[in-house]
Amino acid sequence: MLSPPTLALLEELQARSHAAYPEGGLLYTYIEAANQAHVRYSTIDGKVLPEVGLRELACFLQSSQGDYVAEAATPSFVSLAQQLLARLNADLNFEEISWSMEDGGHDMSGRLKMARRTDNRFFGLELMWSVD
Repeated sequence: MLSPPTLALLEELQARSHAAYPEGGLLYTYIEAANQAHVRYSTIDGKVLPEVGLRELACFLQSSQGDYVAEAATPSFVSLAQQLLARLNADLNFEEISWSMEDGGHDMSGRLKMARRTDNRFFGLELMWSVD
């Protein structure tokens, strides 16, 4: 379950995104699935975090806030991505995490997939933003 501070961070990102894109903005969906990590979690279609996908997650967050970037997020958004990952880890105590993203130009969707193998628990955070 996501803690109030993590939910507050997501809601703050959502509010700022809706201010930047009044007809669109950021949406998120949280998924928790008991006894399903072995079925739902795979790094085949994602990038392992934080090593590979951190900068891409930071670009996603920066773009969702009204500052579209293709590859080079600012240090403050890299820090924000690290903060989001730290909060998720504190809440969920996951052992593996991956990130995948699709860039549609005027919209982006991304998915954090997390697994806690010790009890076979799966977590997902689906993120999507659009200009309309």
